[in-house]
Amino acid sequence: MKDSLKKFTLLSLLAATPIIAFVTFYAISDPFHVVHPITKTADGRDSVIVGNNTGFATIETFLTHNKAQHYDSFIFGSSMAQNFKTSYWKPYIDSTASTIHFDASGETLDGIINKMQFLNRHGSQIKNALIIMEERMLHRPVNNNDILYAQHPATTGYHNWFNFHTIFFNAFRNFEIIDNTLNNRPLESLNDDTPIPDRIEIINEYYYAHIDSILAVDPSKFFTPGRLAKRSYYYLPQPIKPSIDETVEAKLRKIKSLLDKNDTHYIIIVPPCNKRLQLMEEDLWILKSIFGQQHVHNFSSMEKYVGNELYYYDNNTHLISSQCKLLVDSAYKEEAVSAVKNPYYEKK
Repeated sequence: MKDSLKKFTLLSLLAATPIIAFVTFYAISDPFHVVHPITKTADGRDSVIVGNNTGFATIETFLTHNKAQHYDSFIFGSSMAQNFKTSYWKPYIDSTASTIHFDASGETLDGIINKMQFLNRHGSQIKNALIIMEERMLHRPVNNNDILYAQHPATTGYHNWFNFHTIFFNAFRNFEIIDNTLNNRPLESLNDDTPIPDRIEIINEYYYAHIDSILAVDPSKFFTPGRLAKRSYYYLPQPIKPSIDETVEAKLRKIKSLLDKNDTHYIIIVPPCNKRLQLMEEDLWILKSIFGQQHVHNFSSMEKYVGNELYYYDNNTHLISSQCKLLVDSAYKEEAVSAVKNPYYEKK
């Protein structure tokens, strides 16, 4: 009996050895940067081997640096918010403000609500907020089963780390990811040959240093015929009905209540999209009736940006940084002009 038990135990250990080894390899290599904080390579870049979960990086950056930085000013949004630099925003807010990008890939209204509540649970007042709210955010569903979009467990109200890591561990079984990890090969480009960005960790700000230096001197050297030919020229269908239904309106009002609770100075920018996706007038009216006319600034229908590939880093509607600065400047000038309430936008 004892010999049979020993044999069974030995065989079980032998059978489990590959699994234990694989789990250990996943934990040590951490290709998605959800086990260890994002580290730096020798040249100072983030050591991203595969596409990382920016929402997770956002929360980890906050938890790592908030004690010293005392963040109180936040840029919310999806990856489209990343090119709205803190340096463009700071002239319009308190000079002592401590800013940070508080975004996530494919951000949702639920994600913004969760992040705001997370900040309040950690004792952080949201003194200033810049919210980049593209049209798709109004109807984008929560996707907690994808490595790029799964929300940090600390923001969802339940600390289910096991389920969170299961998503990444299952993705890690992909041979290409294992191969890249073993050979320390980063994901060199996005789908249209745009390099992965650099990142300023302390403010969680991604940027394209090399590309911006080219654009500042000679944009044609970046927007080459070869690069533009790789982009797929298609337009998303223009909405035929408003995106804001009762469910979406309730989420927007929840965001408004959290901003009011924090006595937040804020503006909302609806950015342009090179796929011709514009905010419907009905949705714009609801946004302004909830948040106030002076707080909502719609640039989604600006003709110069619509369908013009030369204003975007890539094929995914990421507006180049210099144009984001113009939108921030314009929004704050509009805010000053429209500070007097217009009764048309007051909810009846």
